[in-house]
Amino acid sequence: MFAVAIAALATPIADEAVALAADLGSSAYEERLKLNAGLPAVVLQTDDRERAITLLGHLRGRGHTAYACDLSAVRAADEMTAMRAFSFGPDAVLLSDDPTSQLPYKSILVLLRAVHRIETTTQSTTKEKKFSAARAMASGGLIRNKTVTTERTSTGDERHQLLYIFRSDGGVPWILWEQRAHYGGLGSELMPSRTQNFIKTIGLLRQRAPHAAYDERLMRPARLPPGGQRLQRNRAVDGRAHVSSSSAGVDLLAHLMALAFYEARAAGR
Repeated sequence: MFAVAIAALATPIADEAVALAADLGSSAYEERLKLNAGLPAVVLQTDDRERAITLLGHLRGRGHTAYACDLSAVRAADEMTAMRAFSFGPDAVLLSDDPTSQLPYKSILVLLRAVHRIETTTQSTTKEKKFSAARAMASGGLIRNKTVTTERTSTGDERHQLLYIFRSDGGVPWILWEQRAHYGGLGSELMPSRTQNFIKTIGLLRQRAPHAAYDERLMRPARLPPGGQRLQRNRAVDGRAHVSSSSAGVDLLAHLMALAFYEARAAGR
């Protein structure tokens, strides 16, 4: 599977929506929705490599900053090196639970603060007996109750903050989860709450890697394009609950943004 995305537009959204619709055989309205969701915008996912390359050529020909990638090359957040128990060394971030892993400050390319959203829809069925006057009368009092079945649906919404850390040396990206990390390594700079420590850690990383780009665009929960559920992972739990996570879609957008920063640095921009 290949994805094509626009990172920056050279023309107004309305104009590109018309041109993109002609490329994809869709409507300008559909393409405008994708672009209005924010950049980078994934405008195509296809199994057809040639189709992806052709669209990429059209987009760049119209002056846009665009990228294409093979989804098999996109590393999922859970496959990245997690900063669980960590400390800041003179030249690198160190992991207490894996002394062999280090993140040199000079290798940090971009820090992408993001949010993963998880929606859980649960269906439950309850049965209870209630008095039925009609049944009591019809049975001469022998049957007084009836069974009433009630279906209920409840929805939960969770949001998890994280920081993607992409490297310029080709190493596996690192990731900092707000709620999964142990912040004891902050020492005297330890803050009262996880959120404060998460933000403090980001600040310390930026201080030690001032050359690295920093971006918060993936904090917006609506960044996945409308109709883009194919970018999400869905699963049923216990046959009664359905979980939908934006993680796969955000992972892809983060990968595309890192690619854009990498190419910009390579070009000296």
